[in-house]
Amino acid sequence: MKKKKANKLAEEKLPKKRYEHSVRVAETAVGMAEQFGGDKEKVELAGLLHDYAKYDELSKLYQLVTKYELDNELLAYNSEILHGPVGACMMKYEFGVEDEEIFLAIHNHTTGRAQMTLTEKIVFVADYIEPGRNQPGVDDIRKLIYTDEDLDKAIYEISKRTVLYLVEKDSIIYPKTIDCLNYYNLEK
Repeated sequence: MKKKKANKLAEEKLPKKRYEHSVRVAETAVGMAEQFGGDKEKVELAGLLHDYAKYDELSKLYQLVTKYELDNELLAYNSEILHGPVGACMMKYEFGVEDEEIFLAIHNHTTGRAQMTLTEKIVFVADYIEPGRNQPGVDDIRKLIYTDEDLDKAIYEISKRTVLYLVEKDSIIYPKTIDCLNYYNLEK
């Protein structure tokens, strides 16, 4: 898929603010790809498309989990988790995005996972640090990327903050997020 088509898909489906977020994620990811030696085209496409399924009805997401034969464990989670794996499958099976790195980057952009590819890492972090984000601690993560140039430590810190946030909310935590936290804790 070319950038123009990916941009059109995102713009036509997403609310304006989410589309603008996706553009910023793509732009941030391209800059990070230049910095860390990643594939600019892959991260740009994944950045534009990463939230494609975010606003689909939960019932539709559940149906697509079954249709695409995704892990049934996903049915215990809401759209915050589901939109990544479902969106990745939609890109692959409905729009012909066959590149495995783009698929994985979209699939895991919210949860992370152990042993991510460079494309996955970049999109995972870019989604967290794009210029429109202002959550507490985001500047610390930006410093890890732009000053310290420590991608793995940034992944660890994002995963840690996510887990702490979910624990504070008494929410269930997707196992891949715990795997990501543990793996990148050992890597740092």
